[in-house]
Amino acid sequence: MKKTAYLLALFLFFSACEEEEKLPDYLLSEERFTEVLTEVQIAESIVRLGYHRYPDSLYRNDSIYGAAFRKMEISQAIFDSNMNYYLDHPKQLAKIYDQVLINLSTRTAELKAKQVPLLEDLPKETP
Repeated sequence: MKKTAYLLALFLFFSACEEEEKLPDYLLSEERFTEVLTEVQIAESIVRLGYHRYPDSLYRNDSIYGAAFRKMEISQAIFDSNMNYYLDHPKQLAKIYDQVLINLSTRTAELKAKQVPLLEDLPKETP
C-alpha cells in the first residue's frame, strides 16, 4: 500500500513538472509585443499631449491608436488579447515594459540628436 501511494505521488509529481503552459495561438513573442507596446506608448503620448488636435482636424483618439496598430500590422483584438495574457503574467510584462522604456529613451535621444538648434540656443560670437 505504501509503495502504491509512493508511486502515485511520484507519478503526479513528474506529470505536473512535465506539463508546460500551452501558449495561445494569438500570443505575440515578448520581442514583438515590446515593439507593439512602444508604438502604443508613442500613440498614447500623442493623444495625451494633444499633438493630433488642430482647428481643422477631424482626428479622433481611436484613429491615432489605429495608426499604431496598422503600422505594427496587428488588430485591436490581438493587442487586447496579448495585453490580457501578459497582465496575467506580471513578471514577463514588467520585463517587457523595462524594454519599452529603453526603446522610448533611445528614440528620444535619437530625435534630440537630429534637432537643429534654435538661434537663441546657438553660442554667441564674441568680438
